[in-house]
Amino acid sequence: MPATSPPDPDRLTKRIRRAAVVSGLGLCVQLAAALHWTPAMFIVAATVGAPLVLLGGGMFLAAVWRNMRDKGAV
Repeated sequence: MPATSPPDPDRLTKRIRRAAVVSGLGLCVQLAAALHWTPAMFIVAATVGAPLVLLGGGMFLAAVWRNMRDKGAV
């Protein structure tokens, strides 16, 4: 059996930070849309902001899942 290296905590931190940045961008788009609410801004919030928040959440879940898998928790 090949020996596996222990999980790198810096790698996990980078993944979680990247997920937070993507989610933060989505929230900023939604906040900007809410400050000047027009039908066009609703479309921007729905087509850009919400998917960015969902993508960031998915990235966070993927990072946590990989970390648990690497530690043998799953």
